[in-house]
Amino acid sequence: MRAERGRNQVVGIDLGTTNTAVARIPVEGESLEDFPVLQRVSESEVATRRTLPSFTYLPGPHELPEGATALPWDAERTFLVGEYARAQGCRVPGRVVSSAKSWLAHRRADPTEPLLPWEALRDSPRLSAVETSCRYLAHLREAWDHADPDHPLALQDLVLTVPASFDEVARELTLLAADQAGLDRITLLEEPQAAFYAWLWERPDRWRKELAGCRQILVCDIGGGTSDFTVIRVGEEALERVAVGEHLMLGGDNLDIALAHQVEANLDGQLDLLQWGVLRHECRRAKEALLGKDPPDRCTITIPGSGARLLGAARTAELKRTEVEELVLEGFFPRVALDEPLRTETRTGLREWGLPYAADPAIPRHLAAFLKRHSLLPDAVLFNGGACRPDAIRERLREILQDWGGHSVRILENPASDLAVARGAAAFGWLKAHGCERIRGGIARSYYLGVGQDRTVCVIHRNQEEGERVELREPELRLVVDRPVAFPLFAATDRPEDRPGEVVEQELLSPMGTLQTVVAGTGQGSGEVPVHLSAQVTEVGTLALWATLRDGSRRWALELPLRGRRSVPALPETPAERLEEARTRIRETFLQRPGRSRPENMRPRTLLATLEADLGHRDSWPPSLLRSLWEVFYEVMNRRRADPESESSWLNGAGFCLRPGFGYPLDAWRVGQMAALGPEWLQFPREERVRREWWVFWRRLAAGLSTTSQEELWAQMSPHLLPGRRHIKTRVKSLLASERTEFLRLAASLERLPLAEKEALGTVLRARFKARPEDCWLLARLGARRLLGGGPQHVLDPEFVTPWVEDFLATRWRDPRSVGFALAEITRFTGDRRLDLSEERRLAVASRLRAESLPEAARMVEEIVEVEAEDKARLLGESLPVGLRL
Repeated sequence: MRAERGRNQVVGIDLGTTNTAVARIPVEGESLEDFPVLQRVSESEVATRRTLPSFTYLPGPHELPEGATALPWDAERTFLVGEYARAQGCRVPGRVVSSAKSWLAHRRADPTEPLLPWEALRDSPRLSAVETSCRYLAHLREAWDHADPDHPLALQDLVLTVPASFDEVARELTLLAADQAGLDRITLLEEPQAAFYAWLWERPDRWRKELAGCRQILVCDIGGGTSDFTVIRVGEEALERVAVGEHLMLGGDNLDIALAHQVEANLDGQLDLLQWGVLRHECRRAKEALLGKDPPDRCTITIPGSGARLLGAARTAELKRTEVEELVLEGFFPRVALDEPLRTETRTGLREWGLPYAADPAIPRHLAAFLKRHSLLPDAVLFNGGACRPDAIRERLREILQDWGGHSVRILENPASDLAVARGAAAFGWLKAHGCERIRGGIARSYYLGVGQDRTVCVIHRNQEEGERVELREPELRLVVDRPVAFPLFAATDRPEDRPGEVVEQELLSPMGTLQTVVAGTGQGSGEVPVHLSAQVTEVGTLALWATLRDGSRRWALELPLRGRRSVPALPETPAERLEEARTRIRETFLQRPGRSRPENMRPRTLLATLEADLGHRDSWPPSLLRSLWEVFYEVMNRRRADPESESSWLNGAGFCLRPGFGYPLDAWRVGQMAALGPEWLQFPREERVRREWWVFWRRLAAGLSTTSQEELWAQMSPHLLPGRRHIKTRVKSLLASERTEFLRLAASLERLPLAEKEALGTVLRARFKARPEDCWLLARLGARRLLGGGPQHVLDPEFVTPWVEDFLATRWRDPRSVGFALAEITRFTGDRRLDLSEERRLAVASRLRAESLPEAARMVEEIVEVEAEDKARLLGESLPVGLRL
């Protein structure tokens, strides 16, 4: 095929957790070659290296000599990427971003929010996982264009690899990073397949001969952050990918953390956060040396002192090769039976960095679960990824596979595993561009949309090929105009038999989040429009779904929000007739003209109590009912201004039905509509009950409010709380005594405020602390280790809340349960060194909690305990909607 002007290469990019690599093949040729990446390797040298280490360093002012961050194409560059970034990060770990790729798959933190480096010091610059990934790809583009300006990288055919287990959100975030880097001609390819394509490319005429007798090939790709399993079937006519593992956040990073824990245990005292960062990087360096080619018998590790005794207090330790091999083989690659179940207890060492690593560190147990689920036993295995480079690990895994299958398992050669994925991506792109035969298999999962209480309909079948589109004429749906609509999305990797249109029970599937759209501007007036669903696997390898008008004239994309996934359990639905009666009651209550005589059960102030008579106690109302009632409150929003009773009652009802502001499909859209009320202020601001309900309303939604909305509220509130804060353009001229309690509760609920502002508020709250239940709740809400809606980057520093703990312990507890559980939230053990209080302090708290007969609270500070609904309700300050999962 002929190359277009400026386009002459097919390029494969392996955006790795630890290293990023590039390979290329001429469009009109067949010679595959690696692309050495020009990068800064020291403060005085720029040179090419075979890979670009996936590290970004953000130097402080005057930290490095002038010009130490400059590149040939950018003399003003202020940050480092690559080898020098990694080396400098070992010295100052609080300024280096690593493992950004793992954060793309994090669902407790927002990958688009700047929170890395995780160990960063206060006021240090931070990047998001998407921005960091963008910087790696942008560096590749710049280095390529510097080497070949006549053929810019953005014009080449680009294949970018992702873990096979990446879900749709992580894939979309990867494409977002590439787009921000100026690379939009991207096709995604799963990394295990890419590694296998590299193996095939090296032996185009003899691969069938080498695979004689093999029917199933396992690609075992264990990189820095994830472990990926894929099985490829060798057929008479073609190769077919038949199974892909679930997302498994377990890899080389975990080996580094485990080694660091082992070394720290032999040192005097616990290391601080920055010392721990140095130790972790040193252990990674030692691991690579001790498990590499021609390894030494031991490596020396040096950890600097801290504070004023930075040099004099430096400590050293030794890691022996035998110790590392034993820890790695027995801790991460032990011999297990095929039917041995996964362990579910959470291991502390796997929770560092704020990442949700797998609870069971034994990779063979995860591999066994994968093979059992798909009823497969491979004849050959291709190892890839840095963790699989040591011969001892490859041999251990082969022996385990042979024990399970009762037959020999062949290891396929992969001498350049650090480059194989990039090479295979280029090979795949070249084969695709020339219309050659590729591995069959299509998309790795079947996808389903929820269409009823417990039912789903299959919209994409597993192994569906790229570009193939499915039109589902049944079931026909009706969408409400000018309102958001949502479809729960489910997936399965082990149901290849399901065909589009088939109905499948939800309990057999894994929840993936919620697809959503807003139908607007149809030209058909208000009401509902009939639609059917369309689905396609795009050419870049992602999922696309649409709701299409019956006549095909218009369609709306169903989008999976990139800010995380929420799953909602199936709950009994409210009968349609009773639901409509309740909605009508709300509408009629607020649409009545003010001042008219009306019965007590039609007054706004008795509305929720009246609804309870028909729907049961309000605390038992499920989220679907609450959000449906909220829609009517939203519909009559302007009627809240009729009189003080209407305003206070509307705020009470709308806030109750939308609490806690997130957790249910499309809550972000709903809360966004409510955020517009902030600047409008109140119609009757002098009425005490109206003022009180105003603060309750925002406290109920606070966890779902954006950072901007929270800061706007805080600007109105802070002059009344912080000494010396000036009243500038604040609507709140003075506080009424009756509203002060709710005012403080809202202030403590603004989780996304800057940490300096939260600390200032904490100082005020501590000054008034007398161990009353309300005092304890305020400090727990502000200082909790696991926030209700905010990510871990919004948690107050352990050192800052430690004096609060001393205050708790020094007082007499008149209400042990309220005080004890508040203290447990502030000292909860997370397994994350950046969030946890010292072990000494936690043990003291646990001892007091047990003395107060609160063993459940003591467990919260002694071991990792998942946050329960009761814990979340305590932080919210009232009950959560029944069944809502946050």
